[in-house]
Amino acid sequence: MIRIKKIKIIKNTKGNIIKFVNKNQLPLKKFGEIYFSEIKPNTTKDWKYHQNRNQYLTIADGSVVFFFKKKKNGKIKKILLKYPTKLNSIFIPKKYYYKFECISKKKSIIVNIIDEIIK
Repeated sequence: MIRIKKIKIIKNTKGNIIKFVNKNQLPLKKFGEIYFSEIKPNTTKDWKYHQNRNQYLTIADGSVVFFFKKKKNGKIKKILLKYPTKLNSIFIPKKYYYKFECISKKKSIIVNIIDEIIK
């Protein structure tokens, strides 16, 4: 099941601190890698499906709409992440379809933690 968690932002006059996740909150059983994906304005990165990979993600900048479905022709769930006003993390378990679209005027950056290493 797709799970959403609010991200804590600690206000600081010199620059805020954003607490994405700690090891006790991470819903992955093992750690593979962390990577960043850029997506340009008005661009969609189409449907992806991972047989064995669980993911935990958020955005570091911009606005992105994520779309999820359990089956190829299943009902679509939509989640908007917008930095910094709607900042959440999303857990995507294996065997889910998902895609995402940048809706900001500048590129957006997605932070993704996965439980396997991509070669």
